[in-house]
Amino acid sequence: MGHARQARNAADRAACSGPVAVDLFSGAGGLSLGLGWAGFDVRLGVDNDPHALRTFAANHSGKPLEADINDLSGADILAEAGASEIHLLAGGPSCQGFSTHGKRFADDPRNFLYKEFLRVVKELGPPTVLIENVKGMLIAKNGAFRDEIYAEFRKLGYAITGEIALAADYGVPQLRQRVIFLATRLSDEPIVHPTPTHSANGHSERFPHRTVAQAIGDLPLVGVGDHDSSLSYASPVEDDYQAELRSSAEVVFNHVTRTPSDLALAIIERIEQGEGLRSLPISMLPNRFRKMRTISTGAHRRDCTTLYYRLAEDRPAYTITCYFTNVSAGAFTHPVANRSISPREAARIQSFPDWFRFVGSYIPRQIGNAVPPMMARAFGDVLIDHLEEHARSTMSSRRRTRSNNVRV
Repeated sequence: MGHARQARNAADRAACSGPVAVDLFSGAGGLSLGLGWAGFDVRLGVDNDPHALRTFAANHSGKPLEADINDLSGADILAEAGASEIHLLAGGPSCQGFSTHGKRFADDPRNFLYKEFLRVVKELGPPTVLIENVKGMLIAKNGAFRDEIYAEFRKLGYAITGEIALAADYGVPQLRQRVIFLATRLSDEPIVHPTPTHSANGHSERFPHRTVAQAIGDLPLVGVGDHDSSLSYASPVEDDYQAELRSSAEVVFNHVTRTPSDLALAIIERIEQGEGLRSLPISMLPNRFRKMRTISTGAHRRDCTTLYYRLAEDRPAYTITCYFTNVSAGAFTHPVANRSISPREAARIQSFPDWFRFVGSYIPRQIGNAVPPMMARAFGDVLIDHLEEHARSTMSSRRRTRSNNVRV
């Protein structure tokens, strides 16, 4: 990190008076960004992925720390964060073994990183905790992992709740579902999850779900060949979402587009918005897909629903994964262009602002693994409110005590 960057980080920390947070398993920093928007002073991002931490360092004032959680003590974390107390310990322990995408293995070693997270909670005793994970964590082994998390937190004196949250309900143009655990030792009652601000059914008190067109409609159809090159916007700001994500940015980075293979192109150019591989007649498919689409009786299979799926402009996107640059891997085909979505388009769908630049290698993985910042902000808001309410209650109680002492 250069001297100018270090100086800016020091100035940012000095200016920030919010509750101190640490982001374990931070990746590129989507959760950190949202928590920062809510008012937290995210002092430290910990991960064992050096590529993601390069992006974290380029965009956050907090310190990036490349480390394995197994090797970190609570005292280490306090020292690295430069803090005497952590008000929020947050993070998303690696969750591929729970994921509903691909194979699931209940005994996958990555499933047990949450135990190391719990160890750090025990050592630090933060007043609030946030854990983000795939929704499969609630049902894996008939809920055994969920029950263990609840039991361990309650032993430590925390009230805890875990619920599935839909990113689209918090202004993110993506049907991404995650389980969010919120824990507090400041109250006997668990923290209530944030009230959704958006909905799909025209709820009278909520905004409609944001769409793919809102997310990427102002970006050029043809991108650049590398992540260091930039482009001008294709059109002026069309709505509040684009305005917020463009913010002070004048050009677009990470808008790298590529032409799909001849086979992939032959398939997606026949697919309309909101449709995938299943929309094509069997006769139009290469042999390997004909086998995939039928069972022994010759009937069509009911899976393959999002393979080669072309995103619909008037709906939210499906979950952005690490494989969004491959049209054959899921719902990643651009609504208009015959290509996969670009990293910047994926970042927009994840709700990253345009000033947030992804650097280094494995950028699709950095984006796909991230917590959508706007969803993180919604949860950060309720955590901030909870901490402030407790601080006000404590202050009021102290004043009453002092007043009573004076009267006596």
